Amino acid sequence: MDNVFLYLLGAGASCHVLPLASNFATRLVSFASELKIAGPKDGYGTPTTSPDDPTWGKNCDNLVEAVKWLAEESSHHFSVDTFAKKLFIRGDLQKLKKLKAVLSAYLVIEQSRYHVDQRYDAFFASILDYEDYDISLPKHLRILSWNYDTQLEKAFYGFCEDKDITTDGVTFNKHVYRINGHCGTDPSGYVSEAFSATLNTAIIPAWEAGIKLYNEHIAKSSSPEPKINFAWEDLTHTKLKKVGSELLSDITSIVVIGYSFPYFNREIDNHILEQCSNVSRIYLQCPEGTHASIEERINKNLLPHDIEIIRVTNTDLFFIPDDF
Repeated sequence: MDNVFLYLLGAGASCHVLPLASNFATRLVSFASELKIAGPKDGYGTPTTSPDDPTWGKNCDNLVEAVKWLAEESSHHFSVDTFAKKLFIRGDLQKLKKLKAVLSAYLVIEQSRYHVDQRYDAFFASILDYEDYDISLPKHLRILSWNYDTQLEKAFYGFCEDKDITTDGVTFNKHVYRINGHCGTDPSGYVSEAFSATLNTAIIPAWEAGIKLYNEHIAKSSSPEPKINFAWEDLTHTKLKKVGSELLSDITSIVVIGYSFPYFNREIDNHILEQCSNVSRIYLQCPEGTHASIEERINKNLLPHDIEIIRVTNTDLFFIPDDF
């Protein structure tokens, strides 16, 4: 059997650009302050828009207040995902929608303000297939991500600077799956202005795109749902079962980057790993000193059969096995 590699990505894979749970609330507070004063200004620094401006008036104020709300709520929970699940269990679907809309807008704007996490860039430079300027992900690569960001797309776009090639090659690639959904797009093939704004290789803050995206989701109770969909919302795991048959059945090795297999996600992780029946080894890349506790969680709760776990301590670059 040929080697087929699954890259399982967690929040740590994007931590050079986006905040981890431990400082998420703090980042949101500072983000709200920057958003509040981000509108167009004249040469003297005086705002040039009126309260009636369709973007920088009430809609901007609404997003600022929503970001503050999420920052405050997140500060009382272990993570924003914890708060989201609480809302789901309580049946407070309007607040859950608001949470997803804020997250989507924040991710769009925040990613546009920074270059891509360089580890994605280096990873693609090392593994992309290219011939006559036609680039693609290797056929023996699968990617499963817990992240709802666009770091994969942003990195890929840097090698082609073509939105259509990027969305075909990554966003809607059947070998790439986001467990918790995705900001700014949906599986049917629609790519929003906000999603496109995150791809820029130059640092161009997408303030307006993010404000418009938030307003699109919350303007009315009937407004479209954000495209972030937490895995635990699918109570029967129907999507994951389908993904397993398309993505996981031929996996021989798993490379885990920036993911700690928290007990919170144990049921979903179990659904994933039990479908990897041909896996013989897991490469666990995380900061030194954290491997033992993660290995214990994997061995106690998840592994359906005997699998070798190989520790990778250097986190400067995404690990690539010698037999990739």
